[in-house]
Amino acid sequence: MGIQSAIGYSTNLDEPYEAGVEIGAMVLRELHLKTSSIGILFANIDFHFEKLLKGIHEKLDIPLIGCTTASEANNEGYFEESASLMVVTSDDLKIGLGIGQDVSKDHEKAVCSAYEAARAMLNDAEPKLAITFPDSALTGSADRILNILVNQIGKEVPIAGGIPGDNFKFSQTYQFYGNSVYTDSVPLLLLGGNIHPTVVTRSGWIPVGQKAVATKVSGNIILEIDNQPAIEYLKKYIPDLDDPVVMGSFPLAILDDALGSDKVKYCVIRSPFFYNKENGSVVYLGDIPQDATIQIARGSREDILDGMREAIAMLKERAKDRAFNCLLLFSCAARKLMLGLDTEKEIEIALNELPDHVSVNGFYTYGEIGPIDSSIERLKQTKFHNTSVVLCAL
Repeated sequence: MGIQSAIGYSTNLDEPYEAGVEIGAMVLRELHLKTSSIGILFANIDFHFEKLLKGIHEKLDIPLIGCTTASEANNEGYFEESASLMVVTSDDLKIGLGIGQDVSKDHEKAVCSAYEAARAMLNDAEPKLAITFPDSALTGSADRILNILVNQIGKEVPIAGGIPGDNFKFSQTYQFYGNSVYTDSVPLLLLGGNIHPTVVTRSGWIPVGQKAVATKVSGNIILEIDNQPAIEYLKKYIPDLDDPVVMGSFPLAILDDALGSDKVKYCVIRSPFFYNKENGSVVYLGDIPQDATIQIARGSREDILDGMREAIAMLKERAKDRAFNCLLLFSCAARKLMLGLDTEKEIEIALNELPDHVSVNGFYTYGEIGPIDSSIERLKQTKFHNTSVVLCAL
């Protein structure tokens, strides 16, 4: 038998233990647990996490992984102050869990520790999907962490997930693993057995600016574009460089020349964070390859929603030969800022296109992880994204 899943959620911030009990009871009303089960939890930063987890485990004696958010979404819609749990269960599911600590001090040690523990739990089963929520928003290290994980797990296994959030406080995020709460960590879930994951990433952003080359780069900082201070290129398009909201509305599209004519359609998006007035460099929320071809991208509210429409359409197309039971959704917090009061429309688009039996759980992230399309060879490499949406179906 294939996997089954259910959602439990609560908005009871004031009574976190009771919220956890409510969540667990809600899941058990919908689901009979099989041999192997895993819980995936996304929670508002203002919960008392230890009490929340204690309440959940009062009802559900299962392993759990998750993180804090910049908002949540599930089958009941969009939430700004909730805890939302998806439980996936099956007799044919293989589960591996691991966590690496002090990731800001030693990326490789933390990632390898998480991977080795998760891989050991799988025993002889091969991983078919990895899910992770690395704490990297405040260090700008997501690309480096992801590259280490890809080297460990291999390029053939899709990795999906998102960078934990703290509802725009930009102070500290938290990760959940088992009964405990962590920070500065990399939690990792490996899934194997009788599963057929499909992962699709889209943004809706449209490259429109003049093509240029990032001629001097240091990680997530572009120092020069076309051999000029990077800010000179952005000045042509951004009306107010000193307003972070305006600046964030003009991300860069990184064009992968290896994709040929499809490089514009499947570009990776990078959001600007701030610029250095002394040297004209621009800091982005993800790494930019040296000598990458780039363009300013445009995105209205409708363009962003079109990104979700295309993602859900492609997901359904890729999975048309086999039904899926659950969907994880990772959308960027920057999309939430752009959409404003229309943010709830994103999850509504997904729910309107999915059968009622599909469980949906997701959160607004500080960066998204996933391949552009896990079903197509040239698009299956896992990447780190900004202002995009990643859908992962099982």
